[in-house]
Amino acid sequence: MKILMLCELYIENLEYQENLLVKYYRKHGHEVTVITSTYDNVFDYYNNQHDNSKPGHTFQDHGATIIKLPFKFNFKGKIKKYTNISKIVEEFQPDLLYIHDIMPNMFEMLPYKKRNPHVKMIMDYHADYSNSANNWLSLNILHKIIRKYIYMNPIRKHISKFYPIIPGSTKFLKEVYKIPESQMEVLPLGADVDLAAEIRQSDARNKIRKCLHIEKDQKVLFTGGKFAPLKRTELVLEAFNQINDPNLHLIVVGDADENMQDYKNRLLALAAENKNIHFVGWQNNHGVYQHLVASDIAVFPASQSIIWQQALASHLPLIIGDFGDQSLDYLNEFNAVTELTVDKIDSLHIKKAIKKLLDDDYLAERKERSAKTAAKYLDWNQLINKTLSHVKTFS
Repeated sequence: MKILMLCELYIENLEYQENLLVKYYRKHGHEVTVITSTYDNVFDYYNNQHDNSKPGHTFQDHGATIIKLPFKFNFKGKIKKYTNISKIVEEFQPDLLYIHDIMPNMFEMLPYKKRNPHVKMIMDYHADYSNSANNWLSLNILHKIIRKYIYMNPIRKHISKFYPIIPGSTKFLKEVYKIPESQMEVLPLGADVDLAAEIRQSDARNKIRKCLHIEKDQKVLFTGGKFAPLKRTELVLEAFNQINDPNLHLIVVGDADENMQDYKNRLLALAAENKNIHFVGWQNNHGVYQHLVASDIAVFPASQSIIWQQALASHLPLIIGDFGDQSLDYLNEFNAVTELTVDKIDSLHIKKAIKKLLDDDYLAERKERSAKTAAKYLDWNQLINKTLSHVKTFS
């Protein structure tokens, strides 16, 4: 099958949804082309710092063709359009048109789709009330007028299925865009289960622990991601310091961009007098999994990230905070996740949750539950079939 993906960001060695889709589509023999932006730094992307003078270019990743295009316009990072993609679509002749969120260039796919009835179009969706529509202008102008009436409504009838990544995104699409639930199916972010298994079977756990001077019989917590107040990472450090156990270590993966240096300094200050806290910097996907495998428990107080799924794929039990539309109930059939409600996202409750998991027998049981969760819900070898089902049915 030939799959054309349209997305805003594709950087090699990251483990974003787009990267994993490419890897597993290619693993299962599909031909893939990705149209994306010329961003090459994830912090620049999140801060809307784009150098549009960078020329477009094409390269291969996992055997897929990645086409990076400059923007024709970029309105404050909210509405972005590449130069025309019609020629790319016509030359590639895809069977599946996969759009990642609402993108103006999707209309340039329609002439090809209309001439080829077997071709299907799908859209995944990442926005929810925790990360979007946080003020009146965003909800009522950006979403309900610009994105809904100008972009979404004219193309809705051409989209076979919408794939919100969490139930909160389902709610957002239903309430803001009036998409019926019958047209939606949750597509979890998933994880690179092949890579996680490879690293679990390697000597990574011993190597990382040796490098950080952690003994084999000591327990290790893991936290991290992009350093920003929304993540509430300081609560993990506060809880860890309160536990004050010489046989417990904390690995912190990640870093801050130039706008978050004050927050980073706050975290470093909390760790300054504790030699068992290890800041290991920003890691590529291999590095993240290596440090996860070296750990025993993952703790993330707030703001959902792909690292939550990576931790489960590494067979770690999770402690997370749900500050609104961030619940992992849809993945938690086997009770691998301890969720803190918004009123309990504080160092005291995080400390209590950690201490409960430090019991050897209970921790071993929870690790087994995480392994079952990853196998059933996070395996892209299976998840890709959700995105292909409509094409298989009608082609």
